[in-house]
Amino acid sequence: MAAGSEDYLKRMSDALRSGAKMLSEICPVCSSPIFQIDNELWCLRCERRVVKVKEEDEAMAAFTPYVLTRLEGVIASKIDELSALLSKTADPQEVLHITQAIDGLLETLAKSRKLGGETR
Repeated sequence: MAAGSEDYLKRMSDALRSGAKMLSEICPVCSSPIFQIDNELWCLRCERRVVKVKEEDEAMAAFTPYVLTRLEGVIASKIDELSALLSKTADPQEVLHITQAIDGLLETLAKSRKLGGETR
């Protein structure tokens, strides 16, 4: 069994021994069982608090900041990779292609941050 799985199982068993309740609901991110600990809902695999909402629109609003944060991390990583490629190339066509890709990523990042400011 992987170390991460062992840690997760230990967190689950410790929570249950401490009086937590395992619920039938699952985490919207990782599909693991949600635990009720001191009247708060937690995903012990993600190690994050879970917010339960009733409406689908409210669920999307609660999930959007997480998605945007992940997207921004991926974009930053891709920009870093492209920057490394850009520094190594002397071919004008390749420089143009890479800078256009970076420009597109920067536009997407700006849109994500604008949307995130509206939902966070």
